[in-house]
Amino acid sequence: MLRRLAATVVLLGGALTACAGDNPAEHFCDDYGDAVGKLYAAAGDYAAAPAQFSTVATSAMDELSRVRAGAPNDELRRAFDSAYFAMTVFSQDEGLADFLVRTDFAQDDVVKACAEFGVELKPDAA
Repeated sequence: MLRRLAATVVLLGGALTACAGDNPAEHFCDDYGDAVGKLYAAAGDYAAAPAQFSTVATSAMDELSRVRAGAPNDELRRAFDSAYFAMTVFSQDEGLADFLVRTDFAQDDVVKACAEFGVELKPDAA
């Protein structure tokens, strides 16, 4: 019984290591980049499709709430909180879309923090 438990622990540990990969920030950064990339892309089309932006923004903000839980350390969590706050201060979709269109994606706090962990995010991640 003890040998079986030890084997299970070893297998589980191996599976968790495989999921984590070499860079624990990679999964978090990729998830953030996917969600925010969609948001930036939709913001660029706001004038032509405001309802579509609203749908994408709602979905992206919900996804970002989930993504935060995957932050592997305090540095990435702080960067996320700063970037997320900047996106939540707008009461109207038009204001958020305008902000995102005028914002340099490379200056996003999470984008910069992920770069420090060797993960490059691009605005066209969507």
